[in-house]
Amino acid sequence: MSTVLVLCGAGASSTFLAHALRRQANVRGLTHTFTPASIAALNMPLASVDVVLVSSHVSDFFDQAEEAAVAIGARAIQLPVINFNAAGADIALDLLDAFPHATTESSNNG
Repeated sequence: MSTVLVLCGAGASSTFLAHALRRQANVRGLTHTFTPASIAALNMPLASVDVVLVSSHVSDFFDQAEEAAVAIGARAIQLPVINFNAAGADIALDLLDAFPHATTESSNNG
């Protein structure tokens, strides 16, 4: 299980994607936790996340997201352009699965 922060510009599209990710993770039998957030979350120290997924439309903030993630022992992943539906969620879940440490609980979650 991983705790995943899903970042977008204002928080709306990350909410749609987080819902789709939860549904598809459930279909796959995965127990990841998905939390939507806006890029404003990068102005505060991140806590208790294993992975930061960065939506394609805020890719300019990927370096900042990666720096914040690395500071707490997490990983940042830049998402390609995807729809915020089941098909897009499947692509994002495949990317999560591509990183072995992203699919197991990190020491960051206590």
